[in-house]
Amino acid sequence: MWAKTALLIFIVWVIQGLLSYSQIKNFKLKLAEFKNYHRFGIGQVKGRFSRGVIVILGVDSNDIIVNAEIMSGITVFARFKPFDTLKNQNINHINAITKSMNKCTRNAAIEAINSLKHTKILEKEVVESV
Repeated sequence: MWAKTALLIFIVWVIQGLLSYSQIKNFKLKLAEFKNYHRFGIGQVKGRFSRGVIVILGVDSNDIIVNAEIMSGITVFARFKPFDTLKNQNINHINAITKSMNKCTRNAAIEAINSLKHTKILEKEVVESV
């Protein structure tokens, strides 16, 4: 009896691993897409027993969000979807837009914007040092 239970647990664990691999592959494909933009930022909020959220933003040289995608969910079946609410918005005025979002989504979007602002500061430092 315990052997059947152990085998079942092992099979479920392998399936979960394969599905996780598929999700990571989807994430890497999205990152490759966003590398075509001037800059891109990633924001992530992990949910231990609640849903997690990942937001990827691609911006142009004027800090306008050209593309935005969101992955939200509890399971390994979650995939990226267009996040039209943030498209064509300036990253400097994003607080007004994120007010109506739920807490996890808002925090992930703000984290992505902060990473964009951080990379802009680093770009300025590199240009000034040259």
